[in-house]
Amino acid sequence: MQPTSPLTSNSTSIANLEAEVDESKPCPSSQVGTQTLPQILDKTLDNTSAPILVVRRDGSPTVLDITKIRAVVEWACAGQNVNSITLEAGLTTRLRNGVTTRDIQDNLIDCALGMCSPDEPAWRYVAGRLHIWNLWKDTQVSRGFGYGNYATAVKFQLAAKRYERQILQYSTEELSEAGTWINPDWDRDYDYAGAVLLTKRYLLTDELPQEAYLTCALLLASNEQPEVRLTVARAFYEAIAQRKISLATPILANLRIPNGSLSSCFIIGMDDNLESIFAEITNAARISKNGGGVGVNVSRIRATGSWVMGKDNASGGVIPWIKLLNDTAIAVNQGGRRAGAVTVGLDIWHLDVPEFLEMQAENGDRRRKAYDVFPQLVIVDEFMRRVEAKAKWTMVDPYEVKETLGIELAEQWGNSFEAAYETIEAELDKKIKLYKQVDARELFKHIMRSQVETGMPYLAFKDTINRTNPNKHEGYIPGVNLCCESFSNVKPGVEAHCCLAAGTKVMTEKGWQAIEECDGERVLVPFKSDQDFTPVYHFETAKLIDNGVKDVYRLTLKNGRTVEATGDHKFLVRHGSQNRYRQWLTLDEIEVGDRLEIQVPEWYLPEFYSVSRNFSDAAIGWLIGDGWILDKSIGVCFGADETLALEKVVTEMAKIHEATDYHFSATTKGVPSIRIDKRTGVRSWVTNKQSFREYLTQEYGLTSGKGATKKLGKLIKSLPADRLASILSGLFSADGCVHETSNSRNYPVIQLSSASLELLNDVRECLDCFGIPSTVAYYYSSERKRSQGNLNISGWATERFMEVIGFDLCPDKTSKYERVKRSRKSEKQTYRRTSEVKSIEYIGEAQVYDLNIPNGHHFIAEGIIVHNCNLVSLNLANLESAEIADAAKLAVRILDNTIEITQPPFKDSKTHNDKYRTIGVGCMGLADWLAKRHLNYQSLAQISHLFEEVAYWCTFASMELAKERGAYAAFPGSEWSKGKLLGSKSLSEILPLTENPERWQQLSQDVQTYGIRNSHITAIAPNTSSSLVQGCTASILPAYSKFFYDKWAKGTVPIAPPFIEDCFWFYRENKSLDQKIVVKAVAVMQQWIDTGISMELLFNLNQGVYFPDEPERAVKAKDIFETLIMAWKEGCKAVYYVRTVQKDDFKENSSEGCAACAN
Repeated sequence: MQPTSPLTSNSTSIANLEAEVDESKPCPSSQVGTQTLPQILDKTLDNTSAPILVVRRDGSPTVLDITKIRAVVEWACAGQNVNSITLEAGLTTRLRNGVTTRDIQDNLIDCALGMCSPDEPAWRYVAGRLHIWNLWKDTQVSRGFGYGNYATAVKFQLAAKRYERQILQYSTEELSEAGTWINPDWDRDYDYAGAVLLTKRYLLTDELPQEAYLTCALLLASNEQPEVRLTVARAFYEAIAQRKISLATPILANLRIPNGSLSSCFIIGMDDNLESIFAEITNAARISKNGGGVGVNVSRIRATGSWVMGKDNASGGVIPWIKLLNDTAIAVNQGGRRAGAVTVGLDIWHLDVPEFLEMQAENGDRRRKAYDVFPQLVIVDEFMRRVEAKAKWTMVDPYEVKETLGIELAEQWGNSFEAAYETIEAELDKKIKLYKQVDARELFKHIMRSQVETGMPYLAFKDTINRTNPNKHEGYIPGVNLCCESFSNVKPGVEAHCCLAAGTKVMTEKGWQAIEECDGERVLVPFKSDQDFTPVYHFETAKLIDNGVKDVYRLTLKNGRTVEATGDHKFLVRHGSQNRYRQWLTLDEIEVGDRLEIQVPEWYLPEFYSVSRNFSDAAIGWLIGDGWILDKSIGVCFGADETLALEKVVTEMAKIHEATDYHFSATTKGVPSIRIDKRTGVRSWVTNKQSFREYLTQEYGLTSGKGATKKLGKLIKSLPADRLASILSGLFSADGCVHETSNSRNYPVIQLSSASLELLNDVRECLDCFGIPSTVAYYYSSERKRSQGNLNISGWATERFMEVIGFDLCPDKTSKYERVKRSRKSEKQTYRRTSEVKSIEYIGEAQVYDLNIPNGHHFIAEGIIVHNCNLVSLNLANLESAEIADAAKLAVRILDNTIEITQPPFKDSKTHNDKYRTIGVGCMGLADWLAKRHLNYQSLAQISHLFEEVAYWCTFASMELAKERGAYAAFPGSEWSKGKLLGSKSLSEILPLTENPERWQQLSQDVQTYGIRNSHITAIAPNTSSSLVQGCTASILPAYSKFFYDKWAKGTVPIAPPFIEDCFWFYRENKSLDQKIVVKAVAVMQQWIDTGISMELLFNLNQGVYFPDEPERAVKAKDIFETLIMAWKEGCKAVYYVRTVQKDDFKENSSEGCAACAN
C-alpha cells in the first residue's frame, strides 16, 4: 500500500484548471467559490470604475478576473490543513492598471510563506504548488505548450541542443506512448523548498518536472533489450516521479544533457612526481566540470623538508599541491550548478599533518592556506590505540621511508602497516632522519579543536574500511570520497594503460577490422562471461576508448601471431595439467613459455558457413599468387602442366581487359600477349594497358608490387564471403601445395608459401572468418638467399579448407589431397587451442585504444583472446515495508545502467567503472520512517531489520544482474567469490544478526555460482539538498529541527519534516540529541551497508541540553572525545562533518516548550 502523502487530496484536478493555464479563457463555474474575496479586495476595486487591466506573461493585457485568482488559491490549498480565505486576505498587491499576473502570483507565494509556522506547516506546500504553477505558466508562454506533448517537448529540447541525442534511440511512437505515463498531479507534492530547488538546480530551460523524470527514465533504460526497455523505463519513471527513488545530483542534472557524467563520487591518488600530480589535478578539474565530487589522497607526496633531486630541505611538502587543488575547485565549478568540491586526504603518519590541520586557520602564511577544500585525515587503528594509551606517535616522510626501507607506507593497513611502522620506528635516527614524535592524545585533541572550529577534518578509519574491502586481491582503499560514504581501490595511475596498439585487428561481424575502426561495431565475444568460459559465440556493440600514446610491447606467439599492447593489457593464459586452468594476466605478468588462449576455430562468421565460388575472382587470386603488377606491365604465369588455370585465368583476364576499353587512350599500347619460356615451359599472359591497371586498383585495391610487397589489402578482405573464398582458392591454386606428414595417422598439411609476411597474415585473417585455423612461420632461406614464409593448415582444418576454399584452378592438388587423406588412418584431431609465447619485446611509444564491451570485457584481437560511483537513494519516507524489495531491485538496475551510458570525465575513471562497477544505493528519510511508526533512534532492533532488508534485496538484485549480464571484471579472487557478503563478511558474522538465516545462506551460494554484478552496492550519502526535493529528512540522520527557517539567497525558507502534523512528538531533533545515540544507530546500520555511511555529528554546546537533571552542565571536550572513540570502536567507517550549536544560538520557543510539557 502506498504511504500517505502530505498531499492526499486531488479534488481540483489538473485537467479542470485548463482555464488558468490559458488566462484568456473563462474560469469554469465549478471552480468559482461561493464566497466573495475579502474586504481588502473590495476596497481596492471600485466596481463603478473602468475595468482594471492586468498584464499576462506573454505581455498582452486582459481584464482582471478575481475569480481566477480565487481558483488558483483554492487549487493550491486543496487537501491541505489550511484556510484558503486567509491566503486571499493576505494578498497585498495593489490591483491597479498594469499589474502583472506574475506580481500577483509572487505575492500569493510570499503570503503563504509568511503564514507558515510550526502550528500551520502545510502552508509550505501551498507555496510550493504556487511556485510550480509559475513554472507551468512560464514554460507554456516560452515554448507554446505544456504537458500532453512529450514527443514534441523532446524535439524542442533536441533542437535547442539541451538533450542528449541518445533519446532518439526511441521512435516518435515510443516517445508518444511514454508521454501517456506522465501524471502532472505529481508536481503538486512539493513543498516550497523542494519546488524551488528542483526548478533552479535540476530542470533545464523550458522543461517541466515530469518531462525531466521521464527523459531520465528513458535514458536509464536505453541499454535494456528493445523488447523490454519501455516496460523497464516505465517502472523507473514511476519510482522516480513518485519520489520513491532519488537520483543523485549528477544523474538528475547531467543525464539529459550532451556528454554528461553520471558518477557522483570519485577518488584519485597522487604519486610523488610532477607528472602524476598535474595529471590528477587535471582529472579533478574534469570531474568537477562534470558535476562530481572528488577525493584526492596525497599521502605519497614527500613531506616538507624532504629531498628533491638529492638536495635536502628542498621540498615544500603537500600544502602547495593542495593549494593548487583548492584553486582548481574554485575555477572549475560543477557544470555551473554548484561550486566544485574536493576533499584532500592525508594519512595520520605523514610529517605534514600538523600543518595540514592548520591550513584553514586564519593566522599564518596565506600562501600556505587552502580554505575551499575539505581536509580528510586517514587514520589507522594503531594511532587510535596510542591515543587511548596516551603513547607517542611518529610522523615520517614517505619519500625517505620508501628510499631507505623500500616501504610504500601509503599502501599499508592493518597488520602490514603495524609491521612496517615497527620497522620504521626501529630505524629512527639511523636510516630515518626526517621525523617528528608527538603525544598521540595531544594530536587527537588538535584534530578535535579543528573539528569544533571548522567542522573538519573528516575522519576515515582506514583499517575498518579495508577489512570490509571485497577487492583486497586487487589493492587497497586509500581514503574516502567527498561525503565519506563511497570508496574503492585506488592507486595512482594504476588504470591508465590497458590498451592495444592502433592497427590491431579485432574480429567483428564484418570480419577483421582495425581496433580504431571498431567504435559502434559488433565485436565477437567468444565466452559466456569473463569468468564463465563456456563457448557462447555472440556479438556485442563495442565503444572505442582512445587512451592516447603509451609504451607498447610486441608479444609474439609460436604460431606466428603477434599483438602489440601496453603492459597492463590482459590476456587469457592457460596453465596446469593439460592447460585446463584459465587466468587473466597482464602482459607484464606473462613470461616467455606461457600458453595463451587463441581463437576457437569451430566458430566462423555466419555468412562464411557455405559459399559459392567463381572463376572471375579466382583469376584475381591467381594474379596475386603467380602474377605481378609493375609500372611497365601486368602479368600472370602458369606452369607447363597448369592447363586448366591457363584456360580459366586468361579467359577471365581477357574479359576484364576487353571491358576496360572505355579507358583506352592514345598512350595505351596494344593487346595482351602470351609468352612461352622455351626452357621451362612457363607461359605468361602480359599487358600494359593503363585502364586494366586502374580497374584492378579500384575493384580490388591492387597496386604495383611483387614478391615481398604483396598483400590482399582492405578492399579484398571486405568482399562478400563467396568472392573472398574464390580469391583465396585462386591464390592457393597458384602458390599452395599439399604435404604428406611422417605420422601415418595425421591429415595432410596444406601450405601457402610467399616472400611476403603481410600477405600470409592477411590470408590467415581471412581463413579465420571461415573457421579455418592456420599458423604462419617466417624464416630466412639460405637456398633462395631471402626471407620466406609459410602458412600451414593442418589436421581437420584441411577438410574445412577443401570444403569452402579448395584448389579450383589446380585439380592436381585436389587429387593429391584426396589420395594422401585416403592413405592415412586419419582420426579426428583436436585443435590446439593455445599457443606458446615466443617473445615479448618493447617497441616504443604508440597510439593505443581499448574497447568497452557492454556485457563483458573480452574479445578477439589478432586471433588472441584479450580483456580490457554512482549513487541513488531509497526514500524511506515514501516506501512501505512491502515496497522495499522492488525499490531496491530498481535502484540497483538504474545504477548498473548508468555505468554503461555514462561518459566519465577521464580515462582512468572509465576503466575503474568497468573493472569494479561500484554503485551506492543509499537511504534517506529514516527519521520520517521512524516517526511514522512511532519509533526513535534507540529502536535498534527495528533499524537493524530495516537495513537488513535493504542490504539483502540490493545484494540479491546485483546477483540477479550478474546472471543476466555477467559479474564485475575483478570478481575472481574477490571476497564475494569466496562466499562472503556485504563487502567482506563471512556467514558466521551475518547469521547471528538475522532472523532469516536461510536466505543469506542461499544468497552466498548463488553469488559464488553466478557472481555479483557490482563490487560495492550500498552506500548512504548525506542527501542534504536532494532530500529537500524528495520531501523527506536528509539521509539517515535525525531532523535538525522540527521546524526552522533556512536562509537562502532570496530570503528565508521554511523547512519541516513531511509528517510533522501527525507525528510531531515522534521526531527527535538532532540539535538536542545525544550523539552517542546517533553513533550506536549508525553502527547498527553499518553492519548491513557494504561501503560507507555519511555520518555527521552535531554537538550542542549549550547548558542543560543533554543533561536535563544538570541544567548548568554543558557538553565538554571529553564528551566529544568519547563519542569519536565510540565511532571507531563500534565499526563506523568514517566521520563526516562535526558540527556544533554554539552557545546562545539555541533558543527554544517558550510556547512550544509548554505544549511539550502538556503532552
